[in-house]
Amino acid sequence: MARTLLPEEIWLHVFQYLSATDKGHVRTCCKHFKRLIDHHSLWRGDVVVLKAMSSYSRMYWNALRRRRIRSVVVQKASLKEWKLIAASLPSLRSITVDLCNDVAGFAFLRHFAELEKLVIRRCRLPTGLAGMLAPLSQLTHLCICEVHCVPRSEIVSAVSRLSNLTVLHYHEGNAPIPRQTFHDMLRCLPNLTELSLKFWTMFGSLPDNYFSLQKTSPDKKRGHAGLTRLELLNYMDPALSPFALEHLPTLQHLTVQYRDRAMEPSMCHLKVWLNNLTHLTGLSVTQGYPLSIYAQSLPVTLKCLTLTRVMAEPEALRIIGKAVPGLQHFHLDQCSSHCSSIKEIPKLFPLLQTLNLRYLNVTEEEFLKLSELQKMKKLVILDAHPASTPYMSQLISKLRVKTNYRMQVITARDTIDPAACYCSLY
Repeated sequence: MARTLLPEEIWLHVFQYLSATDKGHVRTCCKHFKRLIDHHSLWRGDVVVLKAMSSYSRMYWNALRRRRIRSVVVQKASLKEWKLIAASLPSLRSITVDLCNDVAGFAFLRHFAELEKLVIRRCRLPTGLAGMLAPLSQLTHLCICEVHCVPRSEIVSAVSRLSNLTVLHYHEGNAPIPRQTFHDMLRCLPNLTELSLKFWTMFGSLPDNYFSLQKTSPDKKRGHAGLTRLELLNYMDPALSPFALEHLPTLQHLTVQYRDRAMEPSMCHLKVWLNNLTHLTGLSVTQGYPLSIYAQSLPVTLKCLTLTRVMAEPEALRIIGKAVPGLQHFHLDQCSSHCSSIKEIPKLFPLLQTLNLRYLNVTEEEFLKLSELQKMKKLVILDAHPASTPYMSQLISKLRVKTNYRMQVITARDTIDPAACYCSLY
């Protein structure tokens, strides 16, 4: 009866708003819904975790093929299971290899002709990684995280052979790559635009020209595209000098995840970095120094700002409002800011289009002040939980009415990308 009442296009449009769990429930209703739920348009961008694969039936693999799954996480796979994955899902574009201790399994990666992104995390491997990755010249994204036993020289050799890389996440070793080795590797990656590095506790300071990428290529015609995104994880000053980022004129997005809090203003190199990044449009900071120390240094070009566990005093937010009047996207999470500063947001950042924050038991008057954001398209409340749902639902309804339903309001819990490495979570 259902399929005579509504065309398939309508059902597919409705089903796209369901979670993966809800899709599974609908799939069991009837054969018609089972077929529709497996339509590839409903699973675009989904990541499937493959583990204990001996329990998977042929019907399960057929369902994954119908859904055109392109991204998987492979955990503790045997050679037999790798062979099964290669035969069942040859069109994979993203593979995360997790907890794999047999380098021979990497030999099966060459069977995935469309593979673009490879994440290797929490693996204990002997030598041989470079040879296994050599056939994957088509890779554009590579993440190496907590790979034990493999010599650094072999990892660097493996990365250097992947000349098409545009994104490299190198979260390995107990010390940074020496400058000359680092430059030699970058010389082989002319298309690299995004770099993520993880720092460790005891290694001293790196040279001022550690990121002097524009000078690394001897072939001027080949040149170097230049980094547009840089991520520094587990960072603490003075690992990089105040002048380290002067050599990155094309940088558009900077992420600094500090290992701990820091209070001494004279030690804050971020303040100096920001003064030199004249094309920066996105900044993400976790922990580290109080916002007031570097608020005045934020470039006027900034459009997106993410602050997590940062001491963000109301006065510092007012400074940002003056320094960056064109801010469009603001993420404020677990920051020690006074709740009343929420009602100042419309006045400080009138051009905001998206705002992510925690409710923090603000009053109804303060919460409804957000309706004054005329450009706002989406509000995400990060600390939604069942106990607060009834009252929050009332506030959200009132906010929607005041904005004439112009603003999309979402209550969301923290989500973890199963295909990413875990370094940015700590």
